[in-house]
Amino acid sequence: MTKRFGGFIANDSVDLEVGWGEVHALLGENGAGKTTLMRIVTGLYQPDDGDVVVDGTPVDFRRPEQALRAGIGMVHQHFTLVPTLTELENLALAPAAFPVRDGRRAALERAEQVERESGLRITPDRRVADASISERQRLEIVKLLCRGARILIFDEPGAALTPEEWEELARLMRRLADDGHAVILISHKMSEVFAVADQWTVLRGGAVAGTGAIADTTRERLVELMVGASIETRRVLEPVSPGAPALVIRDLTVPRDPDQPRGPKALDGVSLQLRAGEILGVAGVAGSGQAELVDTLLGVRRSTAGRIELAGKPYDDRTPAAFYAAGGALIAEDRHHVGMVGAMRLWENINLRTLRQRPLARRGVLDPRAARSRARKLMADYEVRATSENQPMGRLSGGNQQKAVLARELATSPSLVVAVQPVRGLDVRATEFVYRRLLEHRAQGGAVLLISMDLDEVLSLSDRILVLAHGRAQGALTAAEATRARVGELMTTQEAS
Repeated sequence: MTKRFGGFIANDSVDLEVGWGEVHALLGENGAGKTTLMRIVTGLYQPDDGDVVVDGTPVDFRRPEQALRAGIGMVHQHFTLVPTLTELENLALAPAAFPVRDGRRAALERAEQVERESGLRITPDRRVADASISERQRLEIVKLLCRGARILIFDEPGAALTPEEWEELARLMRRLADDGHAVILISHKMSEVFAVADQWTVLRGGAVAGTGAIADTTRERLVELMVGASIETRRVLEPVSPGAPALVIRDLTVPRDPDQPRGPKALDGVSLQLRAGEILGVAGVAGSGQAELVDTLLGVRRSTAGRIELAGKPYDDRTPAAFYAAGGALIAEDRHHVGMVGAMRLWENINLRTLRQRPLARRGVLDPRAARSRARKLMADYEVRATSENQPMGRLSGGNQQKAVLARELATSPSLVVAVQPVRGLDVRATEFVYRRLLEHRAQGGAVLLISMDLDEVLSLSDRILVLAHGRAQGALTAAEATRARVGELMTTQEAS
């Protein structure tokens, strides 16, 4: 399979063979060509050369609907759902999947059948906008199973899941394979690959670097094939002497529904303190109040009780502008919709926080030359690979997009960085880069509030860990006290009656 975009070769004579009844891991760095290859398989792109053969029959997909009809479905890393519609309405939207008349009823019956077969449950009347990232992913999987997909492609499926949710998904993928489906897993996490995959193929620079059976290889060998060199193991945290409080929260209460302040609480009397020069990790299963905590800090969600202080000063009139003015920075969970503007150029995105400040602006007028010069410097400092600073942000690989976001947020030396799933969907090299930059920020006296579904990430980066469950703080542990078992126990604490 060969695919070119102008003079750039995204896929260079790639061979991939996936058998029925197996889970095949497709590995490679961001930009290695994995997603392009799968977009050809699912009819989003047409190849310049090569063939797709399904069950012994050559196929020529010109649009995704043809691939879906042939039983090929992909759970994209960035979901293809309509946020303003309910989960059931999203299912019923699938073209030709359900009759126009009584489409909702038919979709519900099919979803119930899928739940009986797979254990995946949806909430029919919930708007997608109100669902968590993991719940939206679950809906995407149900949508494909409802349409009878036999070849399922999972693009970084564990990026937004807790360890328990990943284990459930791994069992589902294994069950699908055992039932005769073909499963393709795109992942950067070696733990996921070795937990569920039978075969592997590594792409590097758009070409196949190697392929084989999982049982016959090692993690170190796969990483070396992916990046062309070995990657150092995660560093041990250097001891720190925390400084003054950068963030203090006292008895914060936030309603789950902003229109019902007396209704169920997303956060119930949560308190925490984060000092300069330390990383405070926030662990918890999805829906434990993490999103509401971030929204409240940014001022896009109102609290009904409690106080917040930033850099030792009351933070009562909360707005995004006030958050940044007080020395805050945000690495958002969803970089595509919150962390960047895909249609804008790289130099515009990387300077968004400073476009109105000297030396980029004089008397309110932007100096594009100065902005482009600053962008080029940040691109070099943060290893952002792009054709130039004029390249649209949306055309960069995921790793380079996140590096650009990191450059924008860290370049102003904020006192507080709120990092939410900061390595979601990144390859091993980009992941280590992000970790290194966060640890450097800590070493320079900055504070980091790390919110992640990846328990290993929280354990390896945090000086202290706060565990949320059912909107309540269940306990705060030091790095020495925290173990997977202890944090997991607190994460799954039953809601108080």
